[in-house]
Amino acid sequence: MLARRLVAKHVTQTTALAMLGATAVLSGLQVLFTYLGELGSLKEGYGAWEALKYVLWGAPTYLYEILPISALIGAVLGLGTLASNSELIVMRSVGVSLWRIVGWVIRSALILVVLSFALSEWVIPHTNEQANNIKSFDKKTQLGEVRGYWTREGQRFIFVDYANSKGELKNVQMLDFDQDYRLRGTLKAQNGEFIKDGSWNLNNTEEVNILANGTATFTPHATQPLALALQPKYVHMVTIDPENLSPSQLVSFMSYMHEYSQVPKTYELAFWQKVGSPFALIALVVIACSFIFGPLRQQSMGFRLVIALFVGLGFFYLQDFLGYASLIYAPSAAWFVFIPIVFMFMVGGYLLHRAR
Repeated sequence: MLARRLVAKHVTQTTALAMLGATAVLSGLQVLFTYLGELGSLKEGYGAWEALKYVLWGAPTYLYEILPISALIGAVLGLGTLASNSELIVMRSVGVSLWRIVGWVIRSALILVVLSFALSEWVIPHTNEQANNIKSFDKKTQLGEVRGYWTREGQRFIFVDYANSKGELKNVQMLDFDQDYRLRGTLKAQNGEFIKDGSWNLNNTEEVNILANGTATFTPHATQPLALALQPKYVHMVTIDPENLSPSQLVSFMSYMHEYSQVPKTYELAFWQKVGSPFALIALVVIACSFIFGPLRQQSMGFRLVIALFVGLGFFYLQDFLGYASLIYAPSAAWFVFIPIVFMFMVGGYLLHRAR
């Protein structure tokens, strides 16, 4: 029993160190190449120092994106080292099952799973905001403000020129259409304020109603109510790309939008991609184990790494393609996000079953 614990600790430590080493090397290279790319975008007000700060603030995002590839390469390196020293052969000869070894490797990958969740939940939303502030030359829009926001409520299209987290609106325009999308009327308001969930008041409005005979009526109002699914605390979220929001922010925003209007599919896609990220990481680890125990066990380490890199890149290109295709062809992005993950699990499981 003690010997098995020592073997488990040895396998876990070896693969974990390989994964962390691959993570450090890949993230360092990503930061370096990104900075070199940013040097081509230098302009007045955005020099080499600003480019360096922008890249460093974006480093957690680069780290988050390469974690699954790091797990894949680290697993190949770690297990490959054990195989080169004939340690895997010794383990198998004394009765250690293949699936137990795979379980130990997956256990070491949980370090990267925890790191991935921590980055997406607590680090990336803050660091990406700082990075965007460095690169943005439009300083009019501050934290908690939104400019040029379009939304739809039924057959009404609403444009808000300015809104902030205090519940203030400015220069609101609305277009009302019938079921055949014929214009029924317009409304303009100079400003407005938040009342309660889903309810706003507009001030100094000008309403134009188009009648059936083609004429129109003009009616000014001192105040007028507006049903708008935009709560002040969520104003800032509509200015941020969905992939830069944390999982908890996405859940909160999607729950609110589901209550008052339709949830944009881009937010659903970002949510399911974050949910699927740990499973994608583990699926790639299973594939890495199949490389060592399966058809590539007789190949050199360099060949295994090349194949692992191509498989990892192909997996993420496929996942990205299907994810964005789900915005058009699927009612839920979850199906398209998890199809490549399930496929990788099936392929890895099949190869490991054959090697057993």
